[in-house]
Amino acid sequence: MGPIVESVVDQLVTTGPTTGSTTGNKMNKNKKQNQGFIAIVSLLIVAAIAMLFAIGMLLDGVDNAALSLSSINYEQSRVNVVSCLEDTLYRIRQEEKFDQTLNYQLTTDQSCSVVIEWFAPQQVTLGIVERLANLDITGQSQGFSRTFRYELKISRHDVHHANGTFEYMNTIDVMSLSELFS
Repeated sequence: MGPIVESVVDQLVTTGPTTGSTTGNKMNKNKKQNQGFIAIVSLLIVAAIAMLFAIGMLLDGVDNAALSLSSINYEQSRVNVVSCLEDTLYRIRQEEKFDQTLNYQLTTDQSCSVVIEWFAPQQVTLGIVERLANLDITGQSQGFSRTFRYELKISRHDVHHANGTFEYMNTIDVMSLSELFS
């Protein structure tokens, strides 16, 4: 290379292109545009990943809320069974032989039903008769249903009064309890 070319190259390397050089300006401009483009693309990628995480967390929250509501309704159906059980046991205690099928509408979305299966009475001693019964009680809540079977022993005690009147009293023992699955 000649001395003139070497001096121009040295000048370009140390001071950069002169204002009269359009090629150098275009290169710097393209470099700045490329850097801006890379920054925008990087920002969009990071934003997209952040949105995916946010959507995943949102869906997880919705799933947890639905699971919690399902759990509440499932447990509420058991509470409905207990409500029906209390009323049914009260009726059995009050009547000589209670053999109705009961259906309760507790609220618009909650109900329970009771089916009673009686077995033959057994005379235990004078004035005491025992009967076995199965109570199948189904509680419903918001589409959830649970059925429990209570095996009962009902003892009827006849009481004769001196004035000639007669009354009876039923005592109830729960022999077993199980949840029936369908």
